[in-house]
Amino acid sequence: MTDRNLNNHIFLPFLFLVMFLQITFIPQLFSELIIPNLLLILLIAASFSCRSSEMFYVSFFCAFFLDIFSDVYFGPIIISVLVAVFISSYLAHYFLKELFSLNLFLISFLGIAVYNILYFILINLNNFQLIFDLTELNRLTIVIVFEIVYIAILIYPFSYGVGISIFNLGLKDKNESQVFYK
Repeated sequence: MTDRNLNNHIFLPFLFLVMFLQITFIPQLFSELIIPNLLLILLIAASFSCRSSEMFYVSFFCAFFLDIFSDVYFGPIIISVLVAVFISSYLAHYFLKELFSLNLFLISFLGIAVYNILYFILINLNNFQLIFDLTELNRLTIVIVFEIVYIAILIYPFSYGVGISIFNLGLKDKNESQVFYK
């Protein structure tokens, strides 16, 4: 009984803590080019465990607040986060059979790459020649490589912790069984 109540109250406070840190402290600790998006990593990890529409509501809420506090115009973060979470959730439904596998890392890498590429295209729509500028593409490659390093380190702990708390939280459909099986 106590373990279930403890797990019920882990995911949302941790989500708010990561969102608060992502908005305030994390951009101050890293250089402007390679700021890790821990909130996106947490949302991708949650998309592996939760197949319902509530995950998209949570992703929209988090992306909305990130977009409010960003320094670009409104909208690119919301669209990029929702597409990355959708792709991760969709691919996890078909290809993720056990938690610690190569597919977990590959799906996470693809989600991060889709987020960064889509965000880069959306923020440069008004200056379209920057999309094909070689120096900007090199910067995008560096950002994607650093994000892949961050996600390689953090995706398994986030997936394991979020999977347990979401399964017990009730965001998962009642008819669905445990996602990670052998």
